[in-house]
Amino acid sequence: MSNIITLPENMTIHQIDQHFNVLNQQFMDSDEVITIDAALIEAIDTAGLQTLLLLVQNALQNSKQISWLNTPDVLLNAAQKLGLSEGLTLS
Repeated sequence: MSNIITLPENMTIHQIDQHFNVLNQQFMDSDEVITIDAALIEAIDTAGLQTLLLLVQNALQNSKQISWLNTPDVLLNAAQKLGLSEGLTLS
């Protein structure tokens, strides 16, 4: 069974504190397959990418699988620039 986690519109340093606890709980409560729906993301910065990396890496360490849905260019480009595409399982 797959759980779908929908990311918020704004994942920047100014907003990430508001979202971290909810996202972390969703990742922890998910079954073995997590589908991340990134369609709403309009802005993401290094803090947002670091948060996603932490959540994804923790999920992988707990034997969960990650898949992405509706991944916008803003996320793909930012992850690629910082060399995080592989760590986020985007590649």
